[in-house]
Amino acid sequence: METTHLRESPPAPTGALATGAAAVAGLALAGVGASGFAFDIVGGIMAAIAAVTGESGVVDLGFDWPMAAARAAALAAGTTLLVTAVRRRRRARGACARCGRPAGHDAAQPEGRDDAGHTSPADGGRGTWPARGSWQRLSVRAGYLTVLLAAGYGALKVQWGLGGTFGLTDPRAFGDVHLWTPGLGDTGVLALIGMALGLGFARTWRPPLRMPRWMPLTAAFVGSVMLVPVGVLGTGLRVAVALGLAKAPLEGLSPWVFDVIYPWFLAWGLTMGTAAVGYHYRTRGVCRACGRGRPAFVRHAGVEGPPAREGAATATL
Repeated sequence: METTHLRESPPAPTGALATGAAAVAGLALAGVGASGFAFDIVGGIMAAIAAVTGESGVVDLGFDWPMAAARAAALAAGTTLLVTAVRRRRRARGACARCGRPAGHDAAQPEGRDDAGHTSPADGGRGTWPARGSWQRLSVRAGYLTVLLAAGYGALKVQWGLGGTFGLTDPRAFGDVHLWTPGLGDTGVLALIGMALGLGFARTWRPPLRMPRWMPLTAAFVGSVMLVPVGVLGTGLRVAVALGLAKAPLEGLSPWVFDVIYPWFLAWGLTMGTAAVGYHYRTRGVCRACGRGRPAFVRHAGVEGPPAREGAATATL
């Protein structure tokens, strides 16, 4: 029986305008929410540690519940609008709104292989990759760079917590501090989490302890939203200081610390986001909405693993 396929009409101008308006509004709200998001999270962690240990932090960030809640709400609303705009655009192109795969996507070709049957990033990033190979290579390298950036920042904060003076013009700039002083060891733990995420995204790990994809991806999203705005604002502040328009925020620290750490945050946030996006595309598996795609993970040496249950899309980090 012959089936007639109807071609979707191009999106109406009003629909395109609505999509664009949703994207612009989403970016604006997300930007407002992200502007102080890092300080809200770190300030909250420092306040909790101070309440337990009785020690004051190296920096008094403060924690304003109403403002923190307002920024979180703005970030959530902005992200929702951006996702809505992306899905509207996908539907206008005739693709699946959930996964973005086009209607003609070859469901018989495994996600982890190219046309020649070679293994792809799903095998840990050591194979010949499909058409998006250059992008995937970039995302894997971004994962390894994330590890290095997180390790460098964590090492700086931990050595301060252990009494080190590297990067200080005044050895007593922070007073009598310990590794558990708010703002030192806790940020070292955040750096460890960043290292684990970067390495997991680059290597596409599958440990025995299974983990839903949304967990590492959400952690990377939160980390990028924390780091990128601070990097942008801090770099702008350093330019203002260099022009004599502002004062350095903290005394006792070497000027190079500020000159390095803010661009460091920006690079760290961008590399983490890039690595997370690459991981998402390598491990998205079968779409639960349209059924396109194949299980994300395949065996090495061109040997496919056992068939997965239909509709299974869960991958692990």
